[in-house]
Amino acid sequence: MEEITTILAPWYNSIVALIGFAIVRYLYKKVILRILRKVTELSPFSYDEDILNAFEQPINVMLYIGGIYTAINLAPIATDYWAAFLDKVLRSAIVLCFFWGCYNMSDTTHGVLLKVLERAGIRSEEAVSNIFSTILRVLIVVLCFVTVAKEWNYDISAFIASLGIGSLAVAFAAKDALANVFGSLIIILDKPFQVGEWVLANGYEGIVEKVTFRSTCLRTFPHELVYIPNSLLSNTPIINYSRREKRRIDFILGLTYSTTHDQMLQVIDRIQNYLSAQEDLHTDDIRVHFFQYGASSLDIRVTCHAKTGESLRYLDIVQRINLDLMKIMEEIGVSCAFPSTSLYFETPLKNELVNAKDLVATEQKA
Repeated sequence: MEEITTILAPWYNSIVALIGFAIVRYLYKKVILRILRKVTELSPFSYDEDILNAFEQPINVMLYIGGIYTAINLAPIATDYWAAFLDKVLRSAIVLCFFWGCYNMSDTTHGVLLKVLERAGIRSEEAVSNIFSTILRVLIVVLCFVTVAKEWNYDISAFIASLGIGSLAVAFAAKDALANVFGSLIIILDKPFQVGEWVLANGYEGIVEKVTFRSTCLRTFPHELVYIPNSLLSNTPIINYSRREKRRIDFILGLTYSTTHDQMLQVIDRIQNYLSAQEDLHTDDIRVHFFQYGASSLDIRVTCHAKTGESLRYLDIVQRINLDLMKIMEEIGVSCAFPSTSLYFETPLKNELVNAKDLVATEQKA
């Protein structure tokens, strides 16, 4: 027993350090994390739980490394060389664990990136939001590699130069694909449309179904799928019909030429009063005017704006207005004209036919 004690005596500090870190790790998993989760539930900061989830595993691994590092430093085998080597290992491990946590936070599914984008008003297809995640993760990996390499005194200038040459070659080889990726970034930042909205872009009109790295998918009204490259969308005018706050109603009401002056004034007055009483119309820009003398009708121009941007509700409003205007015209006793043409003959048509027959008979006798 005494021999075992004598042998283990120099290792007591190392053993105690390992046990101590094991206890700290146990307390971290069973107590500290639970306390932190309770605090996050009460905290007004909406991202603290995501940050805690991102760094939970890296901190757990860091406690392992810290215990091993402390135990080896306190062991009787420790030397100046080992101490310097272990310091580099420890600093590298700290860097790796930190960037590991940052890498987890950049995940659009479990991290804070997607929530930050939504808080900024950027809502889009998940595949598009992954562009930010991918770029951020690449940057994190590169920064982690560079930091660890500098810690071990490696010259990374040649590596950075090779990255520059390689990036240039990739850019030339895949310039169209990169143009589409940057086009999708412009779409996200400018937010000209969202999934489910009705747009007209690059000559195609339809509903946006999805946005990917390369293209935007539109479902046209004949139910065709159109894939438009994002590089084209970023350089072409886009009309977003879904974001209209109001829709213009503009039509010509043609009355017959038998309409009298008093009837015309009555029709204009009744239509003006009717439209002004509608709750789903903007009453400040209603215009009803005797517009012109048409080829076959007396034209009244009616313009107003419906308080909606939705197509179905707009059609319902227009239909109700048209039916009510028909009723108004019936009550006043006027009717709509239709295109017609009148022919006038200077002499009766019958006499002309008789003269034509006599001329033919005379020519036959001759």
